[in-house]
This record gives sequence, C-alpha cells and structure tokens, in this order.
Amino acid sequence: MKFFNTVSKTALAMTLGAALVNMGGCNQEELTQAKDQLAKTASERDQLKGQVTTQQSQMDAMKKDLDDTKAKLADAEKAAQACAQPAAPAGTPVAPAGKPAAHAGGHKAAAGKPEKPPVAAKPDATAPVGSEANPIKVQAKPGGSY
Repeated sequence: MKFFNTVSKTALAMTLGAALVNMGGCNQEELTQAKDQLAKTASERDQLKGQVTTQQSQMDAMKKDLDDTKAKLADAEKAAQACAQPAAPAGTPVAPAGKPAAHAGGHKAAAGKPEKPPVAAKPDATAPVGSEANPIKVQAKPGGSY
C-alpha cells in the first residue's frame, strides 16, 4: 500500500509540475511529453492495483486451504490418539456388547465349587492302534521287538 501512495503522489506531482511549466511559457512539445509520462504512470498504477487484487484473492484461498488442512490434521490426531489407547492386559476377559463383565468369560462354576475337568473322548478299540481314533500306545514286548 505504501508503494501505491508513492505512485499517486508522483502522479500528482507530475500533474502540478506540468501545470506550472505550462504557466511558465513552455512549448507544446514539453506539455505533450509530460502528459504522456502521466498517462504511463497512471497505467502502471492500475496494473499494480490489479496485481495486488489478484495476490489478495490467492492469499485468501491459501488461508482457507490452510484452515481446512489444520482441521483435517486435528481430526487425524484425535483418531491416532483413539487408536493408541492402551489395550486391556492379556487374560482379562472382555465383555461382549450387551452383557455385563461378570458373564464375559462364559459359564463359570459357582463360588466354592471347583470346576470339573472336561471328559476325554473314549478311544475306538476297533481302529488301528496309534491312530487318532485309538491313540493307545503299543507296549514294547520283552526282548525289544514288537
């Protein structure tokens, strides 16, 4: 803005100077040169004002983009903090949605009663010995051979 004030003052000075020169009895040629110089200065001023207007609109657009980017960054930081929350320690049952934490681990034995161990599947005696259906190990015969 300081530049425009200087240009405006220069144009005013040139106009007054041309008027003073005209009063002093200058010739028509000098007056024409002064008018041409004034027109060039005014043209430069108008071009510079247009450039300032363009730069201002670009700066406003960049500020808007910066604000949008800052908002996205803040959202991303919130999401990162939510992901970085410490997980529950291993072995702590997590309650499924809609159930209280006391029932999260499945069926538990009543207090004071020990839980019964699971019953193993009975081996199939008709299956070959050592197979998955009949996992009974063959006992070694005396003498080391089978």
